[in-house]
Amino acid sequence: MKRAICIAILSSVLLALNCYAQEPSQKKESYKSLKSRSSRSEVEQLLREANDLKISNPSQALNNVQEALGMSIAQSDSFNEAKCYLLVGEINENIQEWGLALDNYEHAYQKLSANYSKTVEYQRTLRGLGNTYLKLENYTQALRYFQEALKLPLSDVEKTERQLDLSEVYYQMGNYQEALKVIDETNSNSKINSEVLDGKIQNQKAKIYARLNNVDKANDFYQSSQRNLRSVGSGAPKQDIQDDVAVQSANAKEEISGALREQKRFDEDIALREQSIESNIESNNLSEVSKDKIELSKSLAAKGETSKAIRELEEAAVLADTINNPKEQATAYLHLAELYEKNGMPSQALNTFKKYSEAVAHTEKLNEAALQEKTDLIKQQKEIESLGNRVVLGQQEEQTTLQRQQLIIYGLLLIIAVIVVTSYFIFKSAQASKRANQLLALKSLRSQMNPHFIFNALNSVNHFISQNDERTANKFLSEFSRLMRLVLENSQEDFISLQKEEEIISLYVKLEHYRFRDKFDYQIHLDENLNKETLELPPMLIQPYIENAVWHGLRYKESKGNLNVNIGKDSHGLKVEILDNGIGRKKSSELKTANQKKHNSTGLKNIQDRLSILNTVYKTNYKVAIEDLPSDAGTRVTISLPLQNGHAS
Repeated sequence: MKRAICIAILSSVLLALNCYAQEPSQKKESYKSLKSRSSRSEVEQLLREANDLKISNPSQALNNVQEALGMSIAQSDSFNEAKCYLLVGEINENIQEWGLALDNYEHAYQKLSANYSKTVEYQRTLRGLGNTYLKLENYTQALRYFQEALKLPLSDVEKTERQLDLSEVYYQMGNYQEALKVIDETNSNSKINSEVLDGKIQNQKAKIYARLNNVDKANDFYQSSQRNLRSVGSGAPKQDIQDDVAVQSANAKEEISGALREQKRFDEDIALREQSIESNIESNNLSEVSKDKIELSKSLAAKGETSKAIRELEEAAVLADTINNPKEQATAYLHLAELYEKNGMPSQALNTFKKYSEAVAHTEKLNEAALQEKTDLIKQQKEIESLGNRVVLGQQEEQTTLQRQQLIIYGLLLIIAVIVVTSYFIFKSAQASKRANQLLALKSLRSQMNPHFIFNALNSVNHFISQNDERTANKFLSEFSRLMRLVLENSQEDFISLQKEEEIISLYVKLEHYRFRDKFDYQIHLDENLNKETLELPPMLIQPYIENAVWHGLRYKESKGNLNVNIGKDSHGLKVEILDNGIGRKKSSELKTANQKKHNSTGLKNIQDRLSILNTVYKTNYKVAIEDLPSDAGTRVTISLPLQNGHAS
């Protein structure tokens, strides 16, 4: 079986190597096709279209990039190749796939840094790297790339933008003084005349002062930024205002609002939110209006103006419904339901919770659709990588004989490694299976000891009953029940403490003495230096030998005999000695019936089998020695239990 598997694996590897050797010619055809039909102007046209589509239609943009990348690699045009990676990085940044964005920006950086460091594409790459590392909270790398961008020949506007980026890094690091310092340098060094950019600077300062708990100054800067934005003329591009300032303005507002609430200045927070609502209504930013109304309700509720808070939340929910924004719907309905519930309006709360659940379900559907769209875009990128790899392979020469030989050798070594590892695990599995079977056999042998022991004990009960000794029978049965509980509790364990084993054998000898009290006296001696609670040994290992001593030695003795059980320690471990002055094994054998001989043989064989399995499974050396005393004066049984790892094992 193993041989067949090895042959099959080897055949597959050789077939794969053969196919691999034939592939370059096919890939060369793809490479030649791309090279013959491509031109630099065509590539640049594809990239211009991709840049225009990267936000509105990222899927089509990636299709253009895929085609442009293949032609760029075929032409060995590293600049356009870098532009392809830059565009893919920006698309990834737009869908917030920061890991993929970082990979593509790094590819673009490697292509551009050597020979194209004065290009606009290089500036975009540095900004992309800085922003991506900032999103990944790697502030050291973010600072590195933004600082590198500042060293380039930039216009005043570009330099201010990069200084704002630097300030944002320090802000997110919690280094607010350094963040302010960078902003102050921006104001002193640049002579820009841009209300939009000035608004961004003021919003950044507002955020920082809010974090420094200087709420009044933060609010002053925020209000100044809002005045600047309102004064922007109709000639300013509206989209630029929304994209460049709206997010910063909203962030600054949230920072100020949070600080005002912490200081319990709810009236000022309410005024801030109402102003923002008015401004966003003018700019038709209904989503932000809904958010503001939700936050406004919190301050109203904190002031105890519950009815106003409820009204604002109801309006926020209506707005969210109007613009079909399920995320804002869910937020508004949740807060509204909680307010209803707190103010003893259970029916309204229940209806609103239902609407919240519907909005959450709708949000999840939209998230699933967005996730699917993102997955499709990532899949397209994998195809772009695959195309790049195919074209790169097409540029390479066919594999040399030495490379093929190396591949074959590596393949064979891999096969050998697989076979060795597989064989090792098969061996370990077989060993584990063997051990499990041995433990099962050990459990079976232990279970066979119980019926044998119970049968003898019940015979004793029967003996007392037959003699009409009801009192002794009851007493015996009570002690017997206690012994049964101990035996059944411990017989399923591989090891029990010496203390439990001593309790079992003491109780057992006591019971046997009830029946044969005129036949023997007994002593059980346990070395006081032994730690009975920590030392462990297999259960029901000593009792069968004591039973043999009573039933086959002392029972037939005409005069009263003695049974001595000594448990001590020698140089190798525990040593158990069972000594009786009975009739001896030879005379006992002569008195036994055929059935008794068979039964005794089976019992002793079970013990030997148990010892053998214990020695194999636990790597121990249990030994039992049985010797006849001189002149048939009894028997001595010596059980050696080596100590190892806290066990008598």
